[in-house]
Amino acid sequence: MLQTINISPDKRLCDISPALYGIFFEDISRAGDGGLYAEMLINRAFDDGVTPEGCTYNADCKTITSPTGWISGFNCSETEGIHGWTASGGAQMTLTDKDTLNKARKRALNVRFNGGNIVNHGFQGIPVKAGCTYRFYMFARSGAAADINISIVSESGKIYDHQMLAVEGGYAKYECLLESSSDDGKAVLSLSSNSTDTVTIGFTSLFPTDTFMGRENGLRKDLAEKLTALKPAFLRFPGGCIVEGFSKETAHRFEDTIGNVWERRPHWLLWGYNTTNGLGYHEFLQFCEDAGIDAMYVFNCGMTCQARCPDYFNDALVEEMYNDAVHAILYAAAPPDTEWGAKRAANGHSEPFRCLKYLEIGNENYGEEYNKRYKYFYDRIKAEFPQYAYIATDHTEKSGLPTETVDEHFYSDPIFFAANTDMYDSLDRDGVDIYVGEYAATIGCKKGNLYGALGEAAFLTGIERNQDKVKMTSYAPLFNNPAYTAWEPDLISFNNHTSYGIPSYYMLKMFAENRGSYVCEHTVITEQQKRREQGVFRYTASGEKVTVGNIGGNRQSLSADVDITDGKLTVSFWDTCAEGEDQNRYDLVCENGKSSVIHYNGWSKEVICEGCCELNGSSAHIEIDTDGDEFEIRINGVLIHKAVLRSVPNISAVCTVDEAAGELIIKLVNITEKDIAVNINSDIQLSDKASVTVLTAESMESGNSFEFPEAVVPVTNEVVISNGKLNIAARSVNVIRTALIR
Repeated sequence: MLQTINISPDKRLCDISPALYGIFFEDISRAGDGGLYAEMLINRAFDDGVTPEGCTYNADCKTITSPTGWISGFNCSETEGIHGWTASGGAQMTLTDKDTLNKARKRALNVRFNGGNIVNHGFQGIPVKAGCTYRFYMFARSGAAADINISIVSESGKIYDHQMLAVEGGYAKYECLLESSSDDGKAVLSLSSNSTDTVTIGFTSLFPTDTFMGRENGLRKDLAEKLTALKPAFLRFPGGCIVEGFSKETAHRFEDTIGNVWERRPHWLLWGYNTTNGLGYHEFLQFCEDAGIDAMYVFNCGMTCQARCPDYFNDALVEEMYNDAVHAILYAAAPPDTEWGAKRAANGHSEPFRCLKYLEIGNENYGEEYNKRYKYFYDRIKAEFPQYAYIATDHTEKSGLPTETVDEHFYSDPIFFAANTDMYDSLDRDGVDIYVGEYAATIGCKKGNLYGALGEAAFLTGIERNQDKVKMTSYAPLFNNPAYTAWEPDLISFNNHTSYGIPSYYMLKMFAENRGSYVCEHTVITEQQKRREQGVFRYTASGEKVTVGNIGGNRQSLSADVDITDGKLTVSFWDTCAEGEDQNRYDLVCENGKSSVIHYNGWSKEVICEGCCELNGSSAHIEIDTDGDEFEIRINGVLIHKAVLRSVPNISAVCTVDEAAGELIIKLVNITEKDIAVNINSDIQLSDKASVTVLTAESMESGNSFEFPEAVVPVTNEVVISNGKLNIAARSVNVIRTALIR
């Protein structure tokens, strides 16, 4: 069968959405401090090891437990040392909660140097380059004069530069510039003195002077430039799960993230580390303005993460979070002669930030508790600030609530994405808009490989075809320092020296750079690949958990009596027995007279089929027959479900027209292991010459790395389309541009 794309370039299906490709930042895997935020000192404010308010610390397990019972790792407790700092040569240092720098600072560091030194080891080292300068400052006090030598040194003690600071009296800011004489990715910062009196240090910082746009409290230049190279339409900030937190105290609050960085309250992130909020709301808006992109602010609506033993805030605290959200909007938009506009002006930006465009109410929140909070926030904020676009995290329109855009998230395997290119084809054109705010191929793609990029690209062709309703997308997460990995894959990996994009990064760059003006009518005729699911059956019988079958089985059957508990029956099949983000299983769920089969794949789920089913008694006899891509289910002898899984198209494509260039653009994905000849039929004559940008590799598992950062990158060639036929490489994402001849 010849794969064919029939195209009508003059028949406009829908205009492109200018906001379709954005980026999403969340401080995860050290994406903030020591990452995009160019701070080079770890635990610069000495409060990393403070147990978060309301939590209890378990020294045996090195964990903390929230008031509602969520348990998280906590391997930097101050009871076991001062995180990131060491003392040597007779120097002594202790933490104190007395006379800290200000009310935001929980700790200060008392030091008796005694001719020795204290060292900050940075984020797995401090990266310096010969001839480059670094700005150090600290707030310190001392009852007696103390000359403190500030040095950048190698791990073996070689001094790259040093400056002397004379400390005396109450807290004051002491600063200097240091210029490295050598390249070193594992340097340290040393403070030494002959003083035998106590010097108290309240806050420290070390920044490269060469930041993005040269901003003093700025962003790491190479990482920021990797973001702008994607040509994003918007930036979603600050998360993600950190918006909600895992307790009231760890929920994100805008007012903690503005002003002098040494006066900002710290924030323990649910990803297992502390932030001093140096990369805050002001810096977010400033980057959006510098990069010429729109800003999307996500705020807490009065609840913690519902996946982590949730806590629902009382009315008083909900009102506090509401005011926090309003103040954030005013900080961005109010004139400088108002309360919040004046605070913005005092922080160096007199005029309003014009980039704020989107407001998202909560993150991954759902259900009745979310609905009432969503309505409380939406009704009031929309009335006061009608100029912004508002985003819900659940389909609140189904509960009769006013809803503009819904944020949907997908973390699955590549096949899930490739099989769902038509997911949005049947959207109600008069219904809500969709923002795919987080997505990534995760299962089998942890390091970021070509296979993941292929699945995602296929999915995006379906989204591009429907961008009259699916108007925004953003891959997640954005950054990862492999020394602190909390989630994989991530679009960009970095260390102290360099960074690289995974294949999905380059796929997205290809798609964002080739938008066109409108989507034209087109039909893709292609062969399909059958799905081949395998796994066991799992259910409860006589109060016991039962597993039947084997993971590698193809055709398998189950005939068993299954418990009905609280009017609900659940049986899993094609269950790989993996958990969490790696899960892949199908659940038969029957309750309240209804039945459905739901596919759980990674953190995503899809309803395969629905029907009716009346349950009686305490158990039911279940018969399930499976064979690769199809299943039959009977309950008490009655056929309830019979279905064949959606197959995977060999090629997926979307066609747009660039009116200014007079060109047809075809984004085409070949997810198979073979080259495919594609017949391109157009009712408008096309040039027989085309520019083809191809992302491919020798293996589905191929990816990039620090050693080989460009092993999988796009290559552009000029080709001839012979008699309307074009050969498409195996395992490839393609962008084809050819002139329309009129």
